[in-house]
Amino acid sequence: MPHPFIALLTLFIVLAVAAVAPATADDELPDARDLINRYIEAVGGREALLNQTEATMTGSFEMAAMGLSAPLVVASRPPADRVVRVEMPQMGEIISGYTRDVAWSVDPFMGARLLDGAELASLKEQSEPGALLRDEGYVASVQTVERTTIGGEECFRVRIEWQSGREGFDCYAVDSGLLVGMETTQTTAMGEITSVSEISDYQRFDDVLIPTRMEMSLMGQRQVLAIDSVEFGTPDPALFELPPAIEALIEAEQAKEQAEEAVEES
Repeated sequence: MPHPFIALLTLFIVLAVAAVAPATADDELPDARDLINRYIEAVGGREALLNQTEATMTGSFEMAAMGLSAPLVVASRPPADRVVRVEMPQMGEIISGYTRDVAWSVDPFMGARLLDGAELASLKEQSEPGALLRDEGYVASVQTVERTTIGGEECFRVRIEWQSGREGFDCYAVDSGLLVGMETTQTTAMGEITSVSEISDYQRFDDVLIPTRMEMSLMGQRQVLAIDSVEFGTPDPALFELPPAIEALIEAEQAKEQAEEAVEES
């Protein structure tokens, strides 16, 4: 989806769609690229979005069924650095990050991991500025497939086929042009997980509109991500510091690569 806010959140949790209404005939559906461009303009324009890649967002992550509410911090900086931190009560901190060199995560359940393969490719498609704007260098094709309803709002559902082969769906409001829903299949350590989301409560921060609420359905769980504040400008560098466990994994990976190169040269 073409806004950094959504992509940052999908570093650790992903998204959902509500009930659908009957589709209209194909010849009544607007062009998918036109819908994407309309959305970009509706939230402030391409230049404004790219100029706001340095930001710190704070809010909360909630799972009502478990009585869980946790503080959330999301930070980004050029060229494509992303980090998400969630302090889970009585469990510890969940941290995930991405740069063009490495993607990683640390949590109390699976420990420290470096992401690679399909999992890394999927994350890249949610973090790079060009991917957020659905540029053709990242997206193989886009197609409007139906007119539907999400959260009581009519929208056009657009199929996104990524260069990696992954498929997802965006849903753009008929009236406002804003993105109001998503469906995606995320590659994770537990395999492929399909999730759907409703996106709402757009608010203006400086020159851009940002959705401040996401209600997600994921693996039978209902989750809510809410943003309370957005501060543009260079985030605190400490937010991007690699945890010691991740640094150790990177050093081990580098040592392995060097050993393999030495064998090949001998």
